[in-house]
Amino acid sequence: MLNSIMNDLNRALAQHILVNVYQTNQEVVYTGYVTTVSDSGIILATFDDFGLPDGAVFLAVDVIDEVEFSSDDLDNMAFRIQTAQEEQFIQAGGLTMNFDSQRDLRRQVLSHAWVDHLVVMLVVKGDEHFYEGLVTSVAADQVTIQLLNKFDYTDQPVFTLNPAELEVIEFQGKELTLQGIAAPHLRKLSHVAPKEVTDAKAIPETLQKLAGQESLVALVPAHDKELFFVGRINVVTENAVVMNLIDMTGQFGGYTVMRLTELHAVVIESDYLQTMRLFSLLNQARQHQIQPVLNDERLFDPTVDQFSARLTQAAAFRTIIRLKMHDTTGLLGYPSQVGGERFIFHEVEDNQLDQVGKVYRISDVDEIAFGYLDAYLVERQLRVEGDL
Repeated sequence: MLNSIMNDLNRALAQHILVNVYQTNQEVVYTGYVTTVSDSGIILATFDDFGLPDGAVFLAVDVIDEVEFSSDDLDNMAFRIQTAQEEQFIQAGGLTMNFDSQRDLRRQVLSHAWVDHLVVMLVVKGDEHFYEGLVTSVAADQVTIQLLNKFDYTDQPVFTLNPAELEVIEFQGKELTLQGIAAPHLRKLSHVAPKEVTDAKAIPETLQKLAGQESLVALVPAHDKELFFVGRINVVTENAVVMNLIDMTGQFGGYTVMRLTELHAVVIESDYLQTMRLFSLLNQARQHQIQPVLNDERLFDPTVDQFSARLTQAAAFRTIIRLKMHDTTGLLGYPSQVGGERFIFHEVEDNQLDQVGKVYRISDVDEIAFGYLDAYLVERQLRVEGDL
């Protein structure tokens, strides 16, 4: 088995083929080009879900389960990589380092990270956590990592381990690069106790005060209190709030409309919000805050029902949107035949569009996400392939 995997890795390297690498013990699949193969592991120059170069990853040979050379997923990724180039998406840059396949790859990655003050993401044998941090020392049988916790500044332990235990090392990716740039600034920020509004009566007033302001806040939905949306409050209507979202790297992430009755909390202060404010500022300074195909300047009428309005507009232009229904079902696709109470929704699954559609009630829609990059890419591919 190992032999055939090594053969696949060497073929991917020699022929410069875009591949998916599946792992034996976790769900994360990496897409990219193999740039180095050694006895102990590989270096893969990776792409994110939007087709943008996203740094690289070291993978130990024994965690590689399969190397995939052709699939629908790879076709989709190739389409997205091409789109990102054609539309000149903002990118953080990819892998810039060279590696010697005759020397220990783990050590080379860790040494580079140490010298260049890079933030890395580590997966350790027999441990299901991901660790993010700065490499502070590298010796033959031990490496020291200053962990960074962007959710809680009081939790910044130092972690010492044997490099041989490292199964995965991600480096130079978009988010990791931003964390590296942010690290010196983050050190100057003090921990804040989370401050949130959970009283159902106070939530609409709080949101109303924040509407149109620059302040970043987080919205926590009632159906999943582990989940949160970060962004700026655009407008508040009688039954809903519209938010301009930002993603994990502080870039504009489209819009969401949420029913006020479905909100568990509005978080006003937290360490994660401090981190995101900093990421957002750094993106503005680097002119990285929005992809050229998106529009972050939309305004919405507070006097109309935004659920009907968004569905009606999406139906008129056959725009791809994402819905979350009251029973927590998630749907991606476009609506048609939007009436006073009901509409038809044409779902997209595995790039197949349901041309017939199913009927839903407008009042059963709790969230609508729209105007974000993934929706744009799904829509563009469906149009290019003639399905939309």
